[in-house]
Amino acid sequence: MSALTSIVFMIGAAVAVALVCLLVLTMLVPRLRIWPTPGEGSWQSYVFWPLFRGLNVLCFATAMVDHTPYLGLPGWLRGLAALLLAASIALFVYSFRVLGRDNSYGAQDGLVTGGIYRWTRNPQNAMLVVVYGCLAVAADSGSAYLLCGTMMAVYVLMVLLEEPWLAAIYGEAYRRYRRRVPRFFHWRRAVIAVRAYWRTPARKMAKETAE
Repeated sequence: MSALTSIVFMIGAAVAVALVCLLVLTMLVPRLRIWPTPGEGSWQSYVFWPLFRGLNVLCFATAMVDHTPYLGLPGWLRGLAALLLAASIALFVYSFRVLGRDNSYGAQDGLVTGGIYRWTRNPQNAMLVVVYGCLAVAADSGSAYLLCGTMMAVYVLMVLLEEPWLAAIYGEAYRRYRRRVPRFFHWRRAVIAVRAYWRTPARKMAKETAE
């Protein structure tokens, strides 16, 4: 590991430990509320956002500077991970636009349940978990696996902290939505959609013609 890689990784590890500890502490002491933050100007926002954004940047920085293979993954698998990373970022951007900037940053601009939010209650976080999993595989370095794994845990912790906050704000409307749509992905809806697609008359006709 080069000196630059060591410095980037050590900074990233310190930020990761601080951020995870604060999120876990918020689960134990909800009034701390490091996330969702009470809003701009609060001490929580001054602490959370630099740590959170810093860890995001440091994950990518570590992946770029550490070129020491850890698992020795084949090039085609790392390339596939890079493609999935790009696709996941695109879906994250789409989800961000649907929810809106303010809602994404902890505002209370209304409960969004349409579009991609019919498939998952947390498409942004779900896609970013995939992004960092793919980034770690694409980099295949020990430091990237550690930092990206921590970043994935951060997004899961954020989801868990948001749920009681959303229930308190939107009440029964959110609770109904939570019962209807899974936390990360609606696999049952996906299976039903695929089955419906293959059962259409046109699809059946095409299948019979091919046979």
